[in-house]
Amino acid sequence: MATLLLGIFYNLVLFPIIFITAHLMALVHPKIRKGIVARYGVKRDVQHFLESLPTERPNIYLFHCASLGEFEHIKPFLRRLKEKHPNSKTVVMFFSPSGYEHTRDFPLVDLTIYSPFDWWLPTIKLFRALNPRALLIAKYDVWPNQMWAACRLGIPRILINATLHPQSRRLHFPAKWFLRPIYKHLDRVLAISELDSFLYQQLVDKDKITTVGDSKFDQVYTRYQESQQKRVLPQRMLEQKFVFVAGSTWEEDEEHLIPAIKNIIQINQDFLAIICPHEPTPEHLKELRNQLAPLPVCAYSRLNQYQGESIILIDGVGLLANLYAEAHVAYVGGSFKQNIHNVLEPAVYGIPVLMGPVNRNSIEAQMLKEARGAIEVGSSGDIVKMLERFLVDEEHRLKIGENARRVVLEHRGATERIYKIIFSEILKEVEKITTPL
Repeated sequence: MATLLLGIFYNLVLFPIIFITAHLMALVHPKIRKGIVARYGVKRDVQHFLESLPTERPNIYLFHCASLGEFEHIKPFLRRLKEKHPNSKTVVMFFSPSGYEHTRDFPLVDLTIYSPFDWWLPTIKLFRALNPRALLIAKYDVWPNQMWAACRLGIPRILINATLHPQSRRLHFPAKWFLRPIYKHLDRVLAISELDSFLYQQLVDKDKITTVGDSKFDQVYTRYQESQQKRVLPQRMLEQKFVFVAGSTWEEDEEHLIPAIKNIIQINQDFLAIICPHEPTPEHLKELRNQLAPLPVCAYSRLNQYQGESIILIDGVGLLANLYAEAHVAYVGGSFKQNIHNVLEPAVYGIPVLMGPVNRNSIEAQMLKEARGAIEVGSSGDIVKMLERFLVDEEHRLKIGENARRVVLEHRGATERIYKIIFSEILKEVEKITTPL
């Protein structure tokens, strides 16, 4: 009865407000507008996909990711799924354009769509048409009608790489009051840590939760292996250079980084700084050039005209993980702003990781600091101090780098654990008690 009343309230009151607000915001926000318009084409895209399937329909696995970051973490599972079940089909739904735009050509995904408007009717129609063997949701992004529709149709519902920040609004009123009856429909929650398992007990029955680790470590290691075959910088320009990569930087990071970089370049001609802004817009790149003046800067897109500049400004996307492969030391951005970005990407290369003080959002950042593989800096002076030591003390630099790499290596294996639990336990058990559609 409680679920019925909640469903009525959500579908007749709450979601209509969300729906109307989103459409109004789409009038002035191009990113929101792109997602809204594309959702009206989901039915057509799914129909074309289903028509392309063979007569003997293969198993379909349906994934939901909020954005590109969540998708990155499920890549190892997609890879394992396709290895073991090559004839199966994978459909990935995204809430945000960032995920949708960057994964449409990913070879392990057979269909990429936006998650439909979370009304009851379009959601259950989509799920009935796809009839997936399982609905797998990344991290925490559970939507009410997806849960209710999957439950009604007997589709197993699994949360993978499940994580919650201790300060998450999901754990506090009113969100907790609203979400707990929805999360209870999950069949299993596969959490990345014991802390996350403990936090999820506020939303899901304890016996449904299992700690398996984070497949993010597997994905980072896979990308490390792939990067060995793909160099993004000419080796001639790296000879005799000490390479410092500042990745995913924001203005708040650059306020501290730029004075430090200018200081180091003045005293060491072998220092090569590579700055990779999180948002390399023309306006931001121009502002960076102004701040770096009078030092000469070479844009990545103009490397064919490289004249020995000590600073390379990355004006493209999708390069950062490979750039870390060339670094002696890295700085991870977002850590003077709101949330630090991926610290494991540089750590896997066995290099010291510098970060600002805003890093509590990242469990991995805390792991690296505890293992002495990362160093927190609070000012440009701290950055200069660390870089100066790394420039003259190779043994110290290599030791910290090895500590960072060890964190990644010791936490691999979550993908295989997730796969075994899903296919050896969850799906087999569901098949025993569920009547096929």
